[in-house]
Amino acid sequence: MLFCVSVLLSGCKRGGFSISGTIDGAGDGEYLLLKEVKPGILKPVDSVIPGKDGRFSFRSETEWPAFFMLSMDDNDFLTMLIEPGEKIEVKAERNSMARPSSVTGSGGTSVILAYRKDQDEVVAGLKRLTDIYNDSIDSPRRPLLMDSLDRCAAGIVADFRERALTLLEENRSSMIPVYLLNQHVVPGLALFEPAKNPELFYSVDSTLYALYPGSDLVLDLHSFVAGLRKRVSVGRKTGEPPVHGDLLPDILLPDPSGDTLRLSSLRGKVVLVDFWAAWCPPCREENPNLVKLYDMYHWKGFDIFQVSLDLRKEDWLQAIRNDRLGRWKHVSDLRYRDSEVVRQYGLTEIPASFLIDREGRVRAVNLRGNDLQKKLEELLEAQ
Repeated sequence: MLFCVSVLLSGCKRGGFSISGTIDGAGDGEYLLLKEVKPGILKPVDSVIPGKDGRFSFRSETEWPAFFMLSMDDNDFLTMLIEPGEKIEVKAERNSMARPSSVTGSGGTSVILAYRKDQDEVVAGLKRLTDIYNDSIDSPRRPLLMDSLDRCAAGIVADFRERALTLLEENRSSMIPVYLLNQHVVPGLALFEPAKNPELFYSVDSTLYALYPGSDLVLDLHSFVAGLRKRVSVGRKTGEPPVHGDLLPDILLPDPSGDTLRLSSLRGKVVLVDFWAAWCPPCREENPNLVKLYDMYHWKGFDIFQVSLDLRKEDWLQAIRNDRLGRWKHVSDLRYRDSEVVRQYGLTEIPASFLIDREGRVRAVNLRGNDLQKKLEELLEAQ
């Protein structure tokens, strides 16, 4: 995914901002560059030669809150999140611009610097573990030590990811989430992996795309997320999924009010058992069709039993309200890929659905749209 940035309401006017400060140790005649981060490129904005005392200043404008890089060279730069109207003061040293002495006037940049400070401590902790391992090269206890160090490293990374997730949630209305979605704990180890955390990427995309659909940078994120849209991985296959003719395993899970519901309580009806999640776009896209089919055929003995793989109850309930799904049965243990039904049904991706007859036997798998309607009519007419 290309690094992308933007925020504020569509149609806002461009606003000026200023950056001034001191770069101690800047060489005589060296240029200080200001570039804006765009999808796939760093767009030059301006350049100045700091004075002999290291003082510099920039004035520019931006329509949206945007990421800018202040740099002396490709390896010495400061990433800033700048909003229209901000007056920013920077104090830094040459060759250490990523860790300035101070930055005032930019709340977004302060959040980035706090994250980077935390990351530096994590990297230092992982390096200490590596040094211990390297120092044990001749030790007969090295295999045991390796296992212990691996567990320590995994714990450090897991704790860091939890803190980063909290930071993302606390700044969800800004472009900080986009910054975090593009970060690595260490080179080669993504902070958040799209394949393992698709719901997080969907959620950030959904928020930004709904608010700022005219931004090319939000569209860049939206384009990346589109690559995850067709089907969403939920885990490794641990059981054999039911096939045509199988008696569908019973499901016992809480409904939104906390009462346990059984799939088998609908025996005697033709039922669509649908696995979905609020953060799953292809699942949400099919929901209007389910509403239509329910309205058309419920009186003939058709019902729907939706199983959510959400993590957050509020997201689940909001999606039920927004998509007008409240007339049929809903259940979830809010455990996502750790849900017992994922293993029980051998699910590897959603949306997934099983159309069962009045005896509870599978008559169709993963049908959608017109194909689902035709099969449903066939079953209702035959029984």
